[in-house]
Amino acid sequence: MRRLGEQIAYTWTFLRHPIDGFYDLRFSGKGSVASASVLLVLFFIAHLLRLEWTHFVFNPYRLLGTSVGRELLTTLLPVLIWVLANYLVSCITKGQGTFRAVYISAAYSLSPAIYFYIPIAIVSNLFTNAEASIYYFLTFVVNAWMLVLFYLQVKEVHGYEIGETIVNILWMLFAMVAIIAFAIALFAIVIQSVNFAVSFFREALGYV
Repeated sequence: MRRLGEQIAYTWTFLRHPIDGFYDLRFSGKGSVASASVLLVLFFIAHLLRLEWTHFVFNPYRLLGTSVGRELLTTLLPVLIWVLANYLVSCITKGQGTFRAVYISAAYSLSPAIYFYIPIAIVSNLFTNAEASIYYFLTFVVNAWMLVLFYLQVKEVHGYEIGETIVNILWMLFAMVAIIAFAIALFAIVIQSVNFAVSFFREALGYV
């Protein structure tokens, strides 16, 4: 547990020195699958608390009517699909990162949200419509920070050059769309198969 705590606490050092941080996550044991999984949970909790604690001027509905399942689909699932697409594309383009390294580094790239989503939500209660630009700017900074970390993740974990990184990110985004489309098609086929099986057995039992 102590080692796990140290790995989670490493997020603060990671934020200050992200390039060195990606190296340490991959080669120095500063992160693990367990710590990355905890960070994903913390990210989701931070997201839910942000929805609940943000001033009603900026988020009038808060968590009222919010489905936890829907929030999972819109927050954690895209991260997991990114991890899968990241690894698959890197296998084709001779990236150096393992699936484990991609998973861990992706989770640590969410650190800005884990640290700052909740403080921004709390501070938003001091703002009115006149200060809305401040709230949106702070939110933009955190999200942009995460995007930069995901860019550095692809570059540093796989050992790409700048141009290679940009091209591979575009391929990863395309792979994400393909994975989602395939999953939707597979889900539709499964549902149709189940409905057919249920109808078949109902008719069969009706003749017995």
